[in-house]
Amino acid sequence: MRLAAGVTLVVLSVVLGGRLIATSGDRVLVWSLRQSLAAGTTLHEDDLVAVPAAADTVAAYVPQSTGVAGRTLARDVAPGELLPAAALADVAATDRRLVTVPVDPLHAPPGLARGERVDVYVSPKDGTSVGQDGVTVLPSLALAGALVADPGITDTAGTTSQVGVVLDVALRDAGRAVAAARGGDVDLVRVGTGP
Repeated sequence: MRLAAGVTLVVLSVVLGGRLIATSGDRVLVWSLRQSLAAGTTLHEDDLVAVPAAADTVAAYVPQSTGVAGRTLARDVAPGELLPAAALADVAATDRRLVTVPVDPLHAPPGLARGERVDVYVSPKDGTSVGQDGVTVLPSLALAGALVADPGITDTAGTTSQVGVVLDVALRDAGRAVAAARGGDVDLVRVGTGP
């Protein structure tokens, strides 16, 4: 009886172990993101990393064999999240505009990165905070949740202390973005906590 029970346990463990090893090999590579990216971000190759996933779940995710650089995200995607096929959108280039806004380095969030969202506020260029009628002039919200396409670089030649931050905005918001860039001092406020 003990011998039969022992043999049965050995056979069971061999069968289950073999099945486990066989199914663990049924993995395929799918795309995952290196960092948080907001909806509307155009994917670059360096945003992506190939990771193994179970073959039976791969239908929901974008396989590594599919080129996605240049595609746009339809929703926010977190770092390390497998890239769902449903998270990709085909947004026509004619629907979007890139607008550069000059920002003083102390008026933008530290560590601002591509794929984050910011609110764009404008204050009077002359630095006055009180209007002619004695009423305090508050910064006005020019754009809410604008997508950062390029966090910009500081001019190393020293001709300006400002940073040119490139915002990816909807065509209908391009005029407001240009008006903000030309109409006063720009402050960028990070939406959420960032990557």
